[in-house]
Amino acid sequence: MATGNCVCKSLTSVVGWGIFTNIARYHTDNNAKSMTLRELQKIIGIEKSRPADAFATALESLRLLKANKDNNDGEKTFANTEVSSIFLDENKPTYIGDVISMFDERLYKRWDRLSEALKTNKPVGEEQGEDIESIFDKAKSNQEEAERLQKFTHAMHGISIGPAMELAKYVDFSNHRRMMDIGGGSGVYAIQVVASNPNNMCAVVLDSKPVCQVADQYILQYNLQDKVQTKVLDFFKDRFPNDCDVAFLSHVIHIFDRDKNIILLKKIHDSLPSKNGMILIGEWLLNDEKTGPIPSALMGLTMLIENTGGRSYSYSELSSMLT
Repeated sequence: MATGNCVCKSLTSVVGWGIFTNIARYHTDNNAKSMTLRELQKIIGIEKSRPADAFATALESLRLLKANKDNNDGEKTFANTEVSSIFLDENKPTYIGDVISMFDERLYKRWDRLSEALKTNKPVGEEQGEDIESIFDKAKSNQEEAERLQKFTHAMHGISIGPAMELAKYVDFSNHRRMMDIGGGSGVYAIQVVASNPNNMCAVVLDSKPVCQVADQYILQYNLQDKVQTKVLDFFKDRFPNDCDVAFLSHVIHIFDRDKNIILLKKIHDSLPSKNGMILIGEWLLNDEKTGPIPSALMGLTMLIENTGGRSYSYSELSSMLT
């Protein structure tokens, strides 16, 4: 636990240099996708062999690289492992490097101020009192903030593909026709649900303008622009569509406090048909005893350093809000 920062920085550094993507497209004389230590040094820009060797050893110990002695000189070469090949090669649809970089750029230094956030009950952003919700407001008029928000949206796409595919398989949508993906980001969930139910389902992604622009790109990639649309919408100021029979919220509830969530859920409930309406919620759920699981508990602390009201909730707390 005390050395988790060492693992984190090893991962974020190697992702930033794009090593796994370079290895994946690199071919040696025997057509193996691997590199020698000197070739890795060149990509990273490390002049001396000592730091390069120490770094490669650390990545091998973390099972992000695997070493082989497969060239004529018996020199060690490095290849991607199954994990790094699936999740850290930029050319794979399962790439999650963007979200890892986002964690590093946005959250790493903020976590260093956790004790401050605990004592003041206030977020510790770049500006005093900056709230994660303020990003969406700033993005309306600030191009730099809009680009930050779009980068975040791209980052979340890769990490959401797996859960989105599971949603499409796990939930029976056969008796439904239109889903609103609330705070839908890249539209990854809407895309997967519609792609898996092409005969009956369509969807609309509801989010801020910069985010909807990113979603439009992904929708076009999947050639689903006739069945999946985007709509710029403020959750608390605007009305939700009244032509949907499914409402989906992926990792939205933990952003707000209980009172705001009740207002939001009531608005959603009232926009759905009285018969056959369905609300689906994906969240970092705590167990009812609030002893874990660890990712959900740590997400609660992330919300503490990020905004003024958000936190992780248990299933019983979520059920109470819905009631």
